[in-house]
Formats: sequence, structure tokens, C-alpha cells
Amino acid sequence: MNKKTILIVDDSKLNIEILSDILKAKLYRIVVAKSGKRALEFAKIKKPDLILLDIMMPEINGFEVCKFLKNNSETADIPIIFISGLDKSKDIVKGFQVGAVDYIVKPFQKEVVLARVNTHLKLSETQKKIEKNNKELTKLLNEVKYLSFHDEMTGLYNRRYFENELERLSNSRELPITIFVADIDKLKDVNDNYGHKKGDKYIKKAAEILNRSTRDGDVVARIGGDEYAIILSNSGLETAKSLFERIKNNVKEYNKKNKFVEQLNISTGFAIKTKKEENIDNIFRKADEMMYNNKGREFLISME
Repeated sequence: MNKKTILIVDDSKLNIEILSDILKAKLYRIVVAKSGKRALEFAKIKKPDLILLDIMMPEINGFEVCKFLKNNSETADIPIIFISGLDKSKDIVKGFQVGAVDYIVKPFQKEVVLARVNTHLKLSETQKKIEKNNKELTKLLNEVKYLSFHDEMTGLYNRRYFENELERLSNSRELPITIFVADIDKLKDVNDNYGHKKGDKYIKKAAEILNRSTRDGDVVARIGGDEYAIILSNSGLETAKSLFERIKNNVKEYNKKNKFVEQLNISTGFAIKTKKEENIDNIFRKADEMMYNNKGREFLISME
């Protein structure tokens, strides 16, 4: 178990000795600063687990030191307990206002010092654990959310997300909306002849090319084993034609740079919703029909 480091900040040698004797009984690691300036320097470099801070000191008083520490993101979470002979309510209140967690009045009572130091060390440690757990939980929730809407193999959106988007856009007034459908031809032959690992490479490469061909904000999804869909919001025929050409050109560019014994055919089709009363599911079906009518006619991509 690591020893907790406690920084005692006091310009009185006697007070330092008394507090050190009290705290050493609990095997805390004690460090000392006899001025506010030295305390700030040490806290920034070493970051103690807790600070016992005197108020009445030359140059920089305890209230000012506390403010500096609390305004610095690197030291803001260090618990600070004021130690002082000032026992008026206004001084105690001011101590809390500048960020202290507690206030111990001189002369020191061993049981009080140990109880409060121990309490705030435990509270600080618990808070850090909670913050860590919250970060881990947030990360986990984000991962779950990502996985629930993304295809694990390609990183594209999955069918669930695509269908949610279709439902969301079904009554949208932001028209036109274009839906693309793309399908890999003869993937079964690749899987049968070369194995599913080779087929997976075709799936990933097709996804990469389709994703690279689209714009930021377009929805690109893998909706089946060898089938993809793209949603172009606020986009009509000209945008669809442009995407069609980009896909074709990216495929040709890839073919020039890569050779493989088997080629992958990608058939595509699209349909456009221009009126609010049109059923978006029918638009998808029209795009799907166009894709099947185009099968084998346009895109040949060789795989690495």
C-alpha cells in the first residue's frame, strides 16, 4: 500500500513539529513548506494527497495559496485543510469559500487532526475512484452505442441504423432524398473457392471504396452480407450522378494499382424521393431493383 503524502504549510517550526509527530504515527509521508511560495512550487511538481495549510504567513497568506491551487487544474482536486489560530466564523467561512474542505483550529488535538485528515483522504480517494468508474462507464456506453449502430467488420453503419434513418426521413420535408443500393456479385463463389477470409477482404474493400466516394454527412451502411446502402439527404439527380461517377472512378483507380486473379463486381442502383407523400420504403425498393438490373454491367474491382 502506497503511503499518502501530506504537505504541511506553516512558517512556525513548532507547529510543523507537532503536526509531524501526530501524523507520523499513521505512517503518512510528511513534507514541509515554510512559505506559501514554496507550497505552490511543491504542489505543482509533486502533487501531495492532502495539504494542511496555515493562514497567517508572510508574503502569500493561506487564503491566497488556496485560491492559486484551486484555480490550477493540476492541483484543484487536492483536498486542503486550513490550520489556524483564527477561530472566528468569518475566517472559517472564508476558508470554505476559497476551496478548503475543512478547518482545524489551534492548539491541535491529536484525535481531531487524525480523524479529519483520514476522513478527507478517504473522501478524496473515493471521489477519484468514482470519477474513474464514471469515465470507464462512459467509455463503455459509447462503445456499446457505437457497436449497436455500426457494422463490426467494415466500420460502416449497420442495418439497424440505416432503417432508423429511413424512418426518421420518411416524413422529412428536406427533399430530395436519394437512396443508393450496392451489391457485391458472386461473393458466394469467392467464399466457396478461396474461403470466407478472402471473401471478407472483398467486403471490406468494397466498403472502403463506397465510403471514400461519399461526402461527409452521407449515411453509408452495410445492410447485409454483401449489400450496402447510402442515403444522400437534400440531394437529387445531379448529386446522385456525381456519386455514381466517383464510385466508378475510384474503382477504376483501384484496379490500375492492384491486380488479383479474381475480380469483384459491384452493382449499383439509386432512386430519388422528391415528394413528401412518396413512401421512402418504395424508394429503397426502386433503388434495389435498379441495382439488380445493373448487375455485372459497371464495376469491376480487383482485390489485393
